[in-house]
Amino acid sequence: MFGQLIVRPLTEAPEGAFLGVDWGAFVVVFAVALLATVAVVVFYALGLRLLAGGALDPVADSDGTAATAGTTAARRSGVRLAGAYTCFAVGAAAVLYGLYLIIPQFH
Repeated sequence: MFGQLIVRPLTEAPEGAFLGVDWGAFVVVFAVALLATVAVVVFYALGLRLLAGGALDPVADSDGTAATAGTTAARRSGVRLAGAYTCFAVGAAAVLYGLYLIIPQFH
């Protein structure tokens, strides 16, 4: 099965298949790959944005003066942190699903 080479003359190309390529299917695969890539990048960027929001605020001294160099406190909202980790999880799940579809040993 794998060692067989099937050669068809160009005149037997299916309807709508220039040079033996089904361009409709090619465009569908290209569009789905582009949308999946954009989705992974958007979720990763949104996760980074949520994780960076409100990250390190300067801490005032006990007498109310401005903070000295190097003193910061992490003040992250639990909702922002959960949203960031959810975005990272969605992006990672999309990448793992793509690998599942590509690697035939996983099927």
